[in-house]
Amino acid sequence: IEKKQNNDTTMAHGMNTMPTARRGRKYYKEGPIENGGLGGACSVIFIVILLIIPPIILFGSEISRHTRYIALSDALDSDIVELNHGVVSGRALINLRPGTLVHGTSNHIDTISSDPDMKVAIPGALTLRRNTEYCQWQEIQSQSCETCNRTVKAKDGSTKQESYQCNCVKEYNYVKTWRSRRINSLLFDQPGAHYNPQRDPMPSQTFVGDDAKLTFHEGILEDKLHHHNNNKKGAIEAQLDPNMLSNGVRNQPYRRIEFVPNGRAPPPSFFTRFFSFFGTTKRTRYEPVQMLKDTPDSPAAIHDNFVYVGQGGFFFSPYESATSSKLFNWFAQYLEGSLFDWQIGDIVGLASCTAGDVRFGYEVQDPTVVSVLGQLGQHSNALQITPRTMNGIGNEKSATIGLVHSGGHSAQAMIIAEDSDSKRQALFIRGLLFLWAVPVSRLAGVAFGRELGDSSFTVQVEGALGIFFTLLGAVWLLIWGESYGAKETIMVFFLGGIFGYIACKSAAKKGAGRWWHAVWCRVAKWANAPPGWRVEDSYVASSSKVGGSIGGGRSKMS
Repeated sequence: IEKKQNNDTTMAHGMNTMPTARRGRKYYKEGPIENGGLGGACSVIFIVILLIIPPIILFGSEISRHTRYIALSDALDSDIVELNHGVVSGRALINLRPGTLVHGTSNHIDTISSDPDMKVAIPGALTLRRNTEYCQWQEIQSQSCETCNRTVKAKDGSTKQESYQCNCVKEYNYVKTWRSRRINSLLFDQPGAHYNPQRDPMPSQTFVGDDAKLTFHEGILEDKLHHHNNNKKGAIEAQLDPNMLSNGVRNQPYRRIEFVPNGRAPPPSFFTRFFSFFGTTKRTRYEPVQMLKDTPDSPAAIHDNFVYVGQGGFFFSPYESATSSKLFNWFAQYLEGSLFDWQIGDIVGLASCTAGDVRFGYEVQDPTVVSVLGQLGQHSNALQITPRTMNGIGNEKSATIGLVHSGGHSAQAMIIAEDSDSKRQALFIRGLLFLWAVPVSRLAGVAFGRELGDSSFTVQVEGALGIFFTLLGAVWLLIWGESYGAKETIMVFFLGGIFGYIACKSAAKKGAGRWWHAVWCRVAKWANAPPGWRVEDSYVASSSKVGGSIGGGRSKMS
């Protein structure tokens, strides 16, 4: 502790938490705001990438969902040995065939998780998470434009009125505060005055207990899970493989750690007492500050001057800029005209953190009762519960059964809960895919000579649903095949075709022309390319029927 205090006095500055703000420059650009030249090409490529990536993400998500379903179904159909029933002794468990699934609930958890870089060890924690924050400037851009109109001409001479943004005012502002990630200031409008050092000596990381030992007592009941019965016969001890904790402990919230004298919690504040009236659970865990006696000799303290400063349980390292770096930064400010740009925010900034400062705190998962489901292994003549991975069915993470849940749960309940989590993640990705289907449906519309953007809201929703269900059905058919959910796949395909057909019949007609050229013109318009890049074939509405040539061409082969 004495060494820590000596290091604290030699710091360049202390940890400040007040944010600060500075006003940047303002620009006025007269005329249309368009992306031409290299900028326009990059914008078009960016739009194309945004259109391609979501289906790839959906495909990966559905593969993970399929793999997880197969793995969980296999576990549900397997013979699972219950460690709390006392039918099998600890010695007999060793003789079980490799890969046998075991399940048990334990209220006796002997573990410790540690961070070797800071020499911090927390007993009773199955996982220890280091959350790092960085003092960084963030650039905020705001733009206000007028709406202008112009006449654009197609190749056949037909014209159309088009609105566009013009006479724009762009303003830059900057805010400096603690953030969970680093921000590259190289592309800022004023990088010299708002320079962000990119030092990252202690990145965020999660540690797990390497030697977690669980004791499974015979006949343990859910209503007695919080009562230790160490003297009861029939107890089985097993070591928990660290890979079992790769996803943390399900349903166990993380608790922030603060180190205080003798580990005594400080008196609750008025707001804490007020919110506790509504049943809010306190999430902070207090540990004796004496546990930090070895931190002054840790690598983080020696090499990067990290010390414990409290203020919410933070370890802090100040940024110390070299003389050459300061001179270069002043020169950059001189070139951009901000060297003598003094503002009120600079005075307030004296109580703010310095860009480049780094701080971190710890959070733990320390349940009192856990239920585990994994395969039985052997390690150093002791029982060990390890994850079981099915080979040849997708990615390894989804095919692995190594479950650790907070509280007392049966094996079936744990498998159902994991399946629910997998389904919820897949539904989230599908929801994002529907947002992607909105612009893609408009591209499909112009390819078929239809303008969904000028149609009613109902028609636009029908077009998006048509694209969404069609793609989803195709992915399901490719991944699941005909063995699982054939009826659902056929139904999704049917809905996609119905919605797509109705939208195509009801949508407003657009100019005739080549379908691929119409798609290019729409993508270029989204990329804010100039009119010369996207000259349509015609603005005269096509008279072709649905089911004829795409885009209303002269023949089906054109």
